[in-house]
Amino acid sequence: MAGSAAVPGPVALAIGPDAAGAARVKADVVALTTQEMDGRGTGTEGARLAAEFVARRFAELKLSPLGDAGPEGQAFLQAFEARVGAEVEAPTLSVVRGKQATPVDAKAVTTADGSESATVEGPAVFVGHGISAHALGWDSYAGAEVSGKVVVVLAGAPAIEGAGQKDPLRDFGSARYKLRTAREHKAAGVVLVVEGEELPKAPHDTSGMGVPAVVITRSAAEKLFPTAKLRDKGTWQATKAQPAKPLAGVQLRIATKVTPKLAKAWNVVGLLPAREGSPHAGEFVVVGAHYDHLGHGGSNSRKPGSTEIHHGADDNASGTALMMEVARRMAALPARPDRGVVFIGFGAEELGTLGSRHFVENPPAPVGAIKNVVAMINADMVGRLREDKLLVDGVGTSPGWGPVVKGASEGLKFELAQGAEGFGASDHAPFTAARVPVAFLFTGVHEDYHQPSDTAEKINAEGMERIATLAGRMALAVTQQGERLPFVDAPADPHRKGGRSGFRVSVGTVPDYAYQGKGLRLTGVRPDSPGARAGMQAGDVVVKIGSHEITNIHDYMFSLGELEPGREVVIEVERGGARVPLKVIPAPGSR
Repeated sequence: MAGSAAVPGPVALAIGPDAAGAARVKADVVALTTQEMDGRGTGTEGARLAAEFVARRFAELKLSPLGDAGPEGQAFLQAFEARVGAEVEAPTLSVVRGKQATPVDAKAVTTADGSESATVEGPAVFVGHGISAHALGWDSYAGAEVSGKVVVVLAGAPAIEGAGQKDPLRDFGSARYKLRTAREHKAAGVVLVVEGEELPKAPHDTSGMGVPAVVITRSAAEKLFPTAKLRDKGTWQATKAQPAKPLAGVQLRIATKVTPKLAKAWNVVGLLPAREGSPHAGEFVVVGAHYDHLGHGGSNSRKPGSTEIHHGADDNASGTALMMEVARRMAALPARPDRGVVFIGFGAEELGTLGSRHFVENPPAPVGAIKNVVAMINADMVGRLREDKLLVDGVGTSPGWGPVVKGASEGLKFELAQGAEGFGASDHAPFTAARVPVAFLFTGVHEDYHQPSDTAEKINAEGMERIATLAGRMALAVTQQGERLPFVDAPADPHRKGGRSGFRVSVGTVPDYAYQGKGLRLTGVRPDSPGARAGMQAGDVVVKIGSHEITNIHDYMFSLGELEPGREVVIEVERGGARVPLKVIPAPGSR
């Protein structure tokens, strides 16, 4: 029976604590966080060096390479392509008079975050802050006809009080929200005016919001649009929405071009083969961890604007070092296990679990098909064990995990918390979506998460050694069982602590962050969630929520943030070439 043996039977296969393991994992974390590694951002030299470091370790352990065909040094590397940013050409903003187009000084103009690539022209209309928040009694577009026109919009949001809140419009100030609102009012383009003379950085994300848009300085805007009264404090600090104002005689032309910047990325894949003659030699256990991080920061950094190296010692040099330590322990066993063990350093996790999704969709031989993977153990942020508290999440994906975890933890003095859900913001989620039982090891978020201060000296190496012992025992127990772990749908918990959604509602969808088409494709839908009960499925592409068209992940997030718990909404999905309307009643979220 699955889960009938908590630890492997043969004494010769036992994995015990190793006092020297702490020094080894610490050394590997240090090696992965050197200046040379440069934060291991996907598409950088540092990420390549990190992948090669893991590959060398696999070669030292005499694992079998499962990478793409290529030079001997590349044999462990499974290559894939990742979108790592945007190539942004200098935009132009011109005032058109008859057949004459006069460009605005290029130093005063930049491309807005969320801009589409296009050239458009139309009469200008000033719409204040460009916010439509009907529940707060604020609509910058009330009574305005802006179809086919270029709207001029103030950046940010006015500080007001309303609905029992201080500054309730603060969430309406992003450039992407303003572009989405302009698109829904059928504007041809957008000119965002910043309050000072400092322009934002060029966009990093190529997913557009449906309209081309530029940002200009206040001084340039004052010359272009004198009737907008941009020098008046009252314009910027309005306490109620002002009527939209056509800017008579001003015809604008916007030209923007934003294209994806693609880079090669790699999974590092090594196999400890099963013993010859094993009846389960065609089945595999995956032990994985992502080795990439944020490089020098970017949009996922919790230190906005920082260009310092984000070392990522805990996230996730710790998991990578632990995965390699488990490989070392298992490779040293006197007998091979009954099932093969695939060790993977995943690339591009920080960009949306791209590497693990690539492996799930393209498992190399001899794995061949994801159905041959009987379990996946993922280590992400395992370097800050405090008070012996360790989370093992995903145990609800198989009834066999309970006895495996219990037996593997014996004598290790952990205070274990076990979570059921198999979805989450790490590399086990694509395996869960493929109906593979998963276990996720995690020591918790801390103040250094996604900051330059996540450095190697803060790692609890002794704790990592113990977690490596646990992970090795778990992997070995699964390899030695007579029957594979059965997969079951784990219950969803929208209120779970540590959730990162921040939304006041939960639908239970798991987005596919790598999807490049129009709409939002779903990797999965949490069991017994509002979305699942309404009939949403993995593979569906969400194209509309209520009255809002969904063009990408950003549209989806904006629309989700506007839903109310318990109030039914129709969500349209594309499935098999047809649009399917589904009635969803959102549950309360984690906000």
